[in-house]
Amino acid sequence: MSGHTGRISATSPYNDDLMSKVFAAVLLILLSPVLAGIAVLVWLGDRKAPFFIAQRTGLGGGTFAMVKFRTMRPGTSDTSAITEVRDNRITPIGSFLRNTKLDELPQLFNILRGDMAFFGPRPEDPGIVARYYDDEMRRSLLFLPGLISPGTLWALTNLNRIEGADDAEDVYAREILPERLARDTAYFEQAGFMSHTQLAMKTLATLLHRAVSAENRE
Repeated sequence: MSGHTGRISATSPYNDDLMSKVFAAVLLILLSPVLAGIAVLVWLGDRKAPFFIAQRTGLGGGTFAMVKFRTMRPGTSDTSAITEVRDNRITPIGSFLRNTKLDELPQLFNILRGDMAFFGPRPEDPGIVARYYDDEMRRSLLFLPGLISPGTLWALTNLNRIEGADDAEDVYAREILPERLARDTAYFEQAGFMSHTQLAMKTLATLLHRAVSAENRE
């Protein structure tokens, strides 16, 4: 572990705890018809619960329950911690939700609870953390996890490295995870309002491209 102690946070109003919670609450109200519509579509697919609760590693290495729209067939999510490109466990509506990242919208509740922020390293599965994180990688746990990060943006365009791998978790741990965490740690040690704004715009552009193009889809 590095010499940093406690929580590191970028000096940006995006990551102010109170402002983040207020903004998340406003978005939940404004997007409630969208959230309800997606929940109904997921439920109609197989008449199963539309939400999926996943344990994730948060600030300081503690765990929390992260909520998202369910994108996999019931009972298949525990077969592997890594979702491969064009994973056959993903439902048709789930594929659309994952490629547009609409499945992440319920994490506004996590922001409201204080488990997450809008900007921060994406929270990882506790098993992956236990098996693969070294001291340098654990530096990313000094930041509150978030919805948006440069490492996440980079990973979106590099997930094809996992496609067809005999051991998807091994490839992910060697070729995706270290680079993603290194990018996030370097960024959040010095991020500010302008860099967050630019990152948000780049992320939105990437997601819009994925929505209309087959390139880099999951």
